[in-house]
Amino acid sequence: MNKRSSTTVSKQICKANRQDGIALITVLVIFSVLSIMSIHILSNQNMNNRRTANIINSSKAYQYMYGAEEFAKSLLQNYFEESEQERVHRNQPWAQSPMMFPIEQNMGQLQGSIKDMHSCFNLNSIIMESVAQAGGPNDEREGEQLGGLQVVEESTGDRNKVLPGQKLFTKLIEPLIESGESSPQALATAVRDWIDDDLEPSGIDGAEDYTYTGYTKPYRTGNTFMAHTSELMVVKGFDANIYDSIKDYICVLPTEQGTINVNTVKPEHAELVWILLEDVDLATVRQALEQLPEDGYDEATFFETLGSGKVSQDGRGRLVFDSQYMQLTATAMVQTGNAKVQSLLMKSDNEFQVVARHIGD
Repeated sequence: MNKRSSTTVSKQICKANRQDGIALITVLVIFSVLSIMSIHILSNQNMNNRRTANIINSSKAYQYMYGAEEFAKSLLQNYFEESEQERVHRNQPWAQSPMMFPIEQNMGQLQGSIKDMHSCFNLNSIIMESVAQAGGPNDEREGEQLGGLQVVEESTGDRNKVLPGQKLFTKLIEPLIESGESSPQALATAVRDWIDDDLEPSGIDGAEDYTYTGYTKPYRTGNTFMAHTSELMVVKGFDANIYDSIKDYICVLPTEQGTINVNTVKPEHAELVWILLEDVDLATVRQALEQLPEDGYDEATFFETLGSGKVSQDGRGRLVFDSQYMQLTATAMVQTGNAKVQSLLMKSDNEFQVVARHIGD
């Protein structure tokens, strides 16, 4: 074989090797692309499967949550019908430890607790005042006034008048918040202006649209009943520290109800009863709540246990020994799904119906 032929063969071999190399690289690139696409498809499929499972589990959790609502209504109704209890008090089964039930073959759990909504201060009652039943002041008994509460009709002449609800709220939060924070009187006034339906500030501590629209992120006042206690966070003067200090003592009801049930207030929250009284100290009230009778207090036995004191002028119409509104808090967890509801139940002749519902925390 001559030199030229040898060179030609070598070139052909090199060319063939290059072609084989290019083919191999091409195969590897295609394989890599297909692998990446397969991984992406499998990843999307797994994500879709998890998303679908989450949706299914969440849907199941919501169904169990609503089931807890029906169960609580039935449980309460049966208890009050069979026990023939004369009043609502915290010695009753509903007020004990939260109930827990396994669900879906231990794939989750359902938890529920009930709170009396007359064992806290209804923020919306700040704009209420007591009203006697027909018959006038002669129907008034020591320690309690017959009748209830009504919305104060504000006019230009009495806008700067401090309402009974403001005074009670001020008295309640004064020992709860740290000194140096916002004035309790100013906080009570700001809440009043947030709820009332006029646009005129109530005195120098008041705050209406003119104040809030001047903020960096402007907004307007509610000018209606609060829907949740967390609304306080946008009311002038309130912050997270103040809210955390008072949140266990406050609540909201979508009604004018602002009564406090002596029989459901815990001793550690005795301030709620104490603010409605005069001529009696807080320690005495707390001791009376610790000595709650098996069937609860009535008016006579409560004031007999206190040994002194009476309902204050500002507290008239607010001190009671029974309840009308109760709140169910139910949480359902089914694997990755969970749901929470706070249902406001109204008691009427031992029957309960849902009058408001708040889903979530």
